[in-house]
Amino acid sequence: MKFNRKSKPNIFTPRVIAVGFVFLSVFIVEFFFKTWCGVQCIRIGYEITDAMNKQQNLMNMQKNLTIELVHLQSPQVLMKIAKEKFELTIPEPDQVIVIP
Repeated sequence: MKFNRKSKPNIFTPRVIAVGFVFLSVFIVEFFFKTWCGVQCIRIGYEITDAMNKQQNLMNMQKNLTIELVHLQSPQVLMKIAKEKFELTIPEPDQVIVIP
């Protein structure tokens, strides 16, 4: 007895393979793009955090410098600097000349 088997048609035609390859390629490109976007978001987040820390440090430095400036402009400190660094003294009354 001979059995007559009907052969199944080949579903893997070049056209089907090409379409499958295109879909697979699009999926892989999309996966890599999504991963790249996620990495960039994390990197930018770190950069923002670093910039905010630098800004806070600069604001603290500005505050400290403002306090130091006010301290250096006080009459007591100016008098001390004038005496020690420039050897200046308070003039005697006979050394003062009033210009009208």
